[in-house]
Amino acid sequence: MSYETLTIMSRRLRLTVLAAGGPRILALHLDNGPNLLAETPNARWETPWGEFVLLGGHRLWHAPEAFPRSYWPDLNGPAAEQLDHGVTLRSAVDPGGIAKSLTVTLDPEQPRLHLQHTLTSHGLWPVELAPWAITQLAPGGKAILPLHNGQPPANPLLPNRQIAFWPYTPLPDPRLAFCDDFILINTAIAGPPAKVGAHSAAGWLAYLHQATLFIKRTVYQPAAHYPDNNCNLEIYYDRGCTELETLAPLCRLDPGASVSHTEIWQVIPWTDDLDQSDLFTTLAQRAAEMV
Repeated sequence: MSYETLTIMSRRLRLTVLAAGGPRILALHLDNGPNLLAETPNARWETPWGEFVLLGGHRLWHAPEAFPRSYWPDLNGPAAEQLDHGVTLRSAVDPGGIAKSLTVTLDPEQPRLHLQHTLTSHGLWPVELAPWAITQLAPGGKAILPLHNGQPPANPLLPNRQIAFWPYTPLPDPRLAFCDDFILINTAIAGPPAKVGAHSAAGWLAYLHQATLFIKRTVYQPAAHYPDNNCNLEIYYDRGCTELETLAPLCRLDPGASVSHTEIWQVIPWTDDLDQSDLFTTLAQRAAEMV
């Protein structure tokens, strides 16, 4: 089955989105290069409301994950609204009373995007949830999950690195390399599905694939409580894709209220062969410049 799409462009980037419903970003191209996002046409699940089709690319969910709630079919919905240098994508209201929207704005000159993810409650009672931004990237690259923000710990007697593993993650996993500052995941190595998350003040995730660096950043809120054992950054990986996921804090969303979660993406040609310590320092600097 094919779906109607819409393309928006800047000088360096070309973005393909669903023309209605979703919201979904299906493709991201730098300088007419290949699609950086994963394409997963065969990933689909039956739900009480019909078939949920993943498609790949970027989507907005709300945490915590649960079946079937998280897998509500969302490909039918309002038409996309084109903006200057961008687009707003909207879902229909799901059975729980939540509507999703995503406004994407492209930098006219630089390979950067600003994404505002919004959840709005149309229900009859408050719900606890968190906006959850999931970007599926083409498999075979190296994902970087930073464990801290690079600053000296305020108290060296207390822990400053917190990691969570999902039940299906095999350990030991040859795809995982644990470094002082980050976890490096080599998705070119074959293996079963796996997922790891962290509570990290860094607030960014990165992916190196075929001489291209994809980095996305969000705001870290140190006093807030996040889903999934307090994870604000998560990476899922299998043979078909690598997901970079950022989460907003859990909140009580009252009827008629909205909550938003912002990301900034940057795509950079990358040929540097850095060792692990230089890699973290360089990526942290790049992320800091994205504010």
